Amino acid sequence: MRTNYLEQPEEGLYELQYNAPTGAVFASVIDRERRADNIGYLYAFDGQSLEIKGRYRMPYRAFSLTQDAQGSWLYIGHTQAASLRISKVDPETGHIVASSERLHVEPSAPQDEHLRHVIHNEKTGELFVAYIGKVEENDSKHSVYRLLVLDDDTLQIKGEVANAFPSVGYALHQDRHTQHIYTAGSDYINEIDPATHQVIRTIVLDDQVRPRVNNLVGLAVDSRGGRIFASQFIHQPRADATDERDGLYVFDHDSGRQLAFVPTGTGAVTLAYSAKHDEVYVSNFRSGTISVVDGKTYQIKQQIPAHVFPNMMALAADESALYVGLKQGFSKQWNPEEFVAGAKEQILRISLDRDSPTP
Repeated sequence: MRTNYLEQPEEGLYELQYNAPTGAVFASVIDRERRADNIGYLYAFDGQSLEIKGRYRMPYRAFSLTQDAQGSWLYIGHTQAASLRISKVDPETGHIVASSERLHVEPSAPQDEHLRHVIHNEKTGELFVAYIGKVEENDSKHSVYRLLVLDDDTLQIKGEVANAFPSVGYALHQDRHTQHIYTAGSDYINEIDPATHQVIRTIVLDDQVRPRVNNLVGLAVDSRGGRIFASQFIHQPRADATDERDGLYVFDHDSGRQLAFVPTGTGAVTLAYSAKHDEVYVSNFRSGTISVVDGKTYQIKQQIPAHVFPNMMALAADESALYVGLKQGFSKQWNPEEFVAGAKEQILRISLDRDSPTP
């Protein structure tokens, strides 16, 4: 394993992307201390040594991160309500070539809007952007979850996918083989056809699923192997919860039938699947571990200690390495501005080719 750190302790690391043309791992970063200044960065780490190759100032706080299939462009989601934009970045230079207008969707609560994950669809040339906003009804506010569709060139909103997030939902994933898009949340997994912008199938996760589904936050689809993997991170247990647990679910892709549940650890926040190794990797945020789960037996092969808080992950293009962002902790109220003073966040490289001499 290898590791390296962000340059400043006030910086917070979020989503990662391995870019094959440059051989770099890119990380979206925000300045957590000077929140009012709305500062963001894009870091580029060498994919082998993790040496910092670039630290590029962004116009706003940088949270979500994706790229096109060829790795020609990076797309950064600026999540804070004051920005709420998408930027298109050249990975060779770190230069922004375009930024969208503010993606204002819910006029009733302009300060309560956020962008979550972003994916690029090669088939349609579009970005699919997970959005959360709050609307006011009858003197109270409730959250709405939407999947916006943007043109990848103009960065203009073209529309949205109706009922992509029918209730609470954060998970967003694209199967690289079929190019179909998947969302998941409190009790469902949706499959979306990007060409028609329609939900074509809903897997209802009812009381037959054990442990009960409360909050799916991560997805990975193995369409060739006929499986869907989902990670559960329960932030707020239900009052009547007697059978809810963090960990990894495995579902049959076609029928939706549950195949397994693996209790990987507390706060199973992100996952990645390697077809090359037939392994699932789960970052357990609150347990401080990364689980390696066998794709045949669904047994934990290894628990890799991270010592702090493992968060977002990315696989190398050839699946020879896994990259994990390590955070320095949140308060009990999940306030990302409350962090360990003076402690720099870091990126971890884990070699997956176990016979290879490269660390």
